[in-house]
Amino acid sequence: MLFLAGQSDRAAGAVFLLIWGVIAVVFGGALATKRGAAGIRSLVVNALEGSPRQLAEARGVSERFVRLIGGSLAICGMLAVPVSAVMLTYG
Repeated sequence: MLFLAGQSDRAAGAVFLLIWGVIAVVFGGALATKRGAAGIRSLVVNALEGSPRQLAEARGVSERFVRLIGGSLAICGMLAVPVSAVMLTYG
């Protein structure tokens, strides 16, 4: 995201990075909770009812893995927000 933000105008890239960072923090934080991870996992499993092989693979994914993905997304967002603030300040 930092690379994409640096490709355009400084101010536009910083605003893009700020919006992306806030969205990543919100959705990553929601996925990192037990209830959010269980909800997303059940949504994916219910959507794959037509394909038995993919359904078996989706059921094999643990909620811990979904929470790990959500946590890492939230951490990326938490890093992007201050970087975008610095880009806006010094841009």
